[in-house]
Amino acid sequence: MSQSLLKAVRTTSAFLEAQKQDWEPAWRDVAHYIVPHKGTFGFSDSGSTSRFSKKIIDGTASRSIRILAAGMQSGLTSPAQPWFRLRLVDRDLMEYAPVRLWLDAVENRIYNELAHAGFYQAAHSMYSELAAFGSANMYMASDEKRPFSFSCLTCGEYAWASDRYGKIDTVLRRTKMTVRQVAALFGEEGLSATARRMLARDPYNMIEVGHLVCPREGKSIVVSGKSKPFFVGKKNMPWASITFEMGTDATTVLNESGFMEFPHLCGRWDVTGMDTYGYSPAMDVMPDVKMLQEMAKSQLLAVHKVVNPPMRVPAGYKQRLNLIPGAQNFVNSTQQDAVSPLYQINPDIQAVSYKIDDVRRGIREGFFNDLFLMFTGEGRSNITATEVLERSQEKMVMLGPVIERHQTEILDPLLARMLGVLQRSGRMPEAPPELDGRALEVEYVSVLAQAQKLAGSNAIRQLTEQVGRMATVAPSVLDKLDFDQCVDELASTAGVPARVLRSDEDVAARREAARAQATELQAPEQIEKMASAVSSVVGATKESPELLEMVGSVVGSGTDVKSQKLLKEALTFTGR
Repeated sequence: MSQSLLKAVRTTSAFLEAQKQDWEPAWRDVAHYIVPHKGTFGFSDSGSTSRFSKKIIDGTASRSIRILAAGMQSGLTSPAQPWFRLRLVDRDLMEYAPVRLWLDAVENRIYNELAHAGFYQAAHSMYSELAAFGSANMYMASDEKRPFSFSCLTCGEYAWASDRYGKIDTVLRRTKMTVRQVAALFGEEGLSATARRMLARDPYNMIEVGHLVCPREGKSIVVSGKSKPFFVGKKNMPWASITFEMGTDATTVLNESGFMEFPHLCGRWDVTGMDTYGYSPAMDVMPDVKMLQEMAKSQLLAVHKVVNPPMRVPAGYKQRLNLIPGAQNFVNSTQQDAVSPLYQINPDIQAVSYKIDDVRRGIREGFFNDLFLMFTGEGRSNITATEVLERSQEKMVMLGPVIERHQTEILDPLLARMLGVLQRSGRMPEAPPELDGRALEVEYVSVLAQAQKLAGSNAIRQLTEQVGRMATVAPSVLDKLDFDQCVDELASTAGVPARVLRSDEDVAARREAARAQATELQAPEQIEKMASAVSSVVGATKESPELLEMVGSVVGSGTDVKSQKLLKEALTFTGR
């Protein structure tokens, strides 16, 4: 079984590696011209991608990609403010205070775990990979010692396969480790004969290790274009995890285990059809980036010729002419003007600079820098709040599909796996009994997500303002609008924590208590007014016992208990 398992894994790995060969030229271009410190494409040969590129003369694209990555992180998963909320499908149950407080407690637990597991550091690298290569892979590990641990793989380190719906469900990760590290992780007995000899001679020799994660049980994996049933591992988990040596004489895998949820968060910037990998902004602006490097090279050459032009020098000055700044060359009077520029150089450097600025501006716009640096551009000093709002909405339209794909492919699986791990480890707060069998859903409330929802909240604000103006003419129009629900909707859109708003039951109880208190405060004033009225009546009945008896009978036979009580208190107040 072990040998057949290793054979199936290697066959699958070869297929996955072959599938990404068409993408590597574009990835290498991005690495050479924009992000030389990212990407690794040297597994198949002795060399590796250089971390420093001599092709980069103008670093506009490199700076722009950093701005985009920072803007995406602060706009989608900022560590400084909430970016998601847990909700129930049953909205009525959300008004129940214990349920809302439990959801708030679970959110705080997830935020705390993310902050301590290195998620935000890995997320920044992931956004850089997305902007540069169009595909990004964040690995979400979990074990007994560390419930959560995040690391971002770089392009070329992984290979993907997708299911029939286009969702990534198979990932091969290739990495190099020392033989000593492999033996410490998986045991010496699982090593190949070659690796054992390396361990004895030099334990710091590097070997290549593969880690395959794919569906298990009842699912199949594509091998050489055919659907082939896969294996059932030692653990009955939906996702198989197999670690093995690549390209050696190994006869068995190093380790076989599994996951309850898919541990790889695979995101793509944009996808065409059923493509496995995504397209990136860097690929879109690559022609501009290459042109900018050539233009910058030509501009530097022109400047150098102006500052240090080629010279016409008589043969007599050979070995004696000093052209360094401040140098003195003594010549005969007849040779005073003999040294001169070889030809006249008058390049229009300003026109070249204008053209270069246009290309730079196009690159920045391709990386959405004008969105994330809206207040730092030229001519923005007198921009109004309305103009800022309109411009941000316009830019959000361009990023809308990217945000939706990011939420679906990365954030949804991230939170689903975190909830599953917390539930199985017993670290979830105790849920109220009303939540039995209830479904949870995630609502994203980051800056960019809120900008997408801004139209809905603006509609509510505009409606309430218009109703308020109409109420000055017809106050009854206020009965048409449920202001309490407006507050709930605005709070939901803005991502306000659940503990900030009171439940409907609490609000109703507070209003009833306020009305009762107001009634008690008004009672003495009513008694005093009624006492004044009764006093005048009593004064008129001093000479008429029949009228006084009639007043007493009215007090005794009144059907309005409250009025009867007030009248009696008024008579007592007047001394009757």
